Amino acid sequence: NEALEDEGIGHKMSFFFHQNLPTSIITYNHATFFDYLSLLRWGCLGNFKKLATKIVADNTMLIYLNGHQNSKTSPNENFAREFFELFTVGRGQAAGPGDYTTFTEDDVIQAARVFTGFNHAQRHQYSDPETGIPAGKAYPQSHDFDPKTFSARFGGATITSTTQDAAGMEAELNSFVDLVFAQPEGSRNFCRRLYRFFVTRNIPQDVEDE
Repeated sequence: NEALEDEGIGHKMSFFFHQNLPTSIITYNHATFFDYLSLLRWGCLGNFKKLATKIVADNTMLIYLNGHQNSKTSPNENFAREFFELFTVGRGQAAGPGDYTTFTEDDVIQAARVFTGFNHAQRHQYSDPETGIPAGKAYPQSHDFDPKTFSARFGGATITSTTQDAAGMEAELNSFVDLVFAQPEGSRNFCRRLYRFFVTRNIPQDVEDE
């Protein structure tokens, strides 16, 4: 019904992001999946970088890609790998052992450390203060606050935290997302996906070049 009544492109863009930031309704429960869809609708016509930041603590995504199992004592790299390969810069041609041109295996390890400590929260007890949508949140006791140094693919950048609390975790996350979105290949990858979604899966060379 929402699709039929939508006079703009919002519903179609929500569907686009559901394909590019995917989860499954069977991962958690129907209520949190509704929250996930609400988040896509909230961010589908706004700033993609902001949406990519918010999806980190989405309750359904946390279960779907094992973020709820990612802590400083037992890091889980599943979400970090997909954040690079599926959500943002994409996986380029292999350039060496563990080097995919756009990111490396070491970058996955460091990104997973940035994501440690974000876990689900009770739906009726916590909502994201900016979106108003129920979400997971930061748990500092489970976060790795040590510096994270990335590969030459990201200029050897180091992310540090000045405070060992939820605000420090959020600052680290924002610094990491800024670092990833500063990579030109992220924009190219996103534009390719838009072109395939709205035009055709076969991208002519002149379109790729421009």
